[in-house]
Amino acid sequence: MKIPSYEFNHANTRNLALHYEADFYLFMTQDAMPCDGFLVENLLQAFEDPDVVVAYARQIPYENADAIEVFARTTNYPPISRVKSQSDLPVLGIKTFFCSDSCAMYKAHYFKEVGGFTKDLCTNEDMEFAARAIMDGKKIAYVAEAKVYHSHVLTCKDIWRRYRTIGRFFKDNRWILDEAAKYGKIESSGIGQACNELRYLLKNAPSALPRSILCSLIKFIAFKSSF
Repeated sequence: MKIPSYEFNHANTRNLALHYEADFYLFMTQDAMPCDGFLVENLLQAFEDPDVVVAYARQIPYENADAIEVFARTTNYPPISRVKSQSDLPVLGIKTFFCSDSCAMYKAHYFKEVGGFTKDLCTNEDMEFAARAIMDGKKIAYVAEAKVYHSHVLTCKDIWRRYRTIGRFFKDNRWILDEAAKYGKIESSGIGQACNELRYLLKNAPSALPRSILCSLIKFIAFKSSF
């Protein structure tokens, strides 16, 4: 099926899967590439736990990724697998709801039962679904053995647009922040990530420090201006 770019929507387009019968749905973005021939097999193993309704893959940066992207992939997609549930909220906070449809497999029965992704979400449909599932008592699996190549080369304008969109998402879905905030300040998570990035770059790529500071400032202003 071919979808014109002007009709594309992250949630609604993926919800086309609801018209097809399957045991599992595997979603991948066009810029993600399997690292080996065991991607599907490794993701499927996560569903041996009957409470797991989503399993997402580890993302390995492409060779052309800059140091900032390498840090982001390494931090968000560590080499150790983890299954997340409500019990992780006191420790992980909002990261409990983190999931990525760059490569993620969904249990079809549950996906259909809850009506798929929330209609008209143009970003973070994966996080919103994961948050609903976890608050419903289900589990989300991060499978480090399932690996894809995926990273971005973003301009300052790209970052501005992305974080404006993310800000609008959280403004419209404040309940996600409210749930996570019960276990700690949301702002501290973002500040901690930015500080860790600076420390990583100071050690591994000092020349990228000015860009890191600029990008963090752009992200903050873009997010706050649309939130």
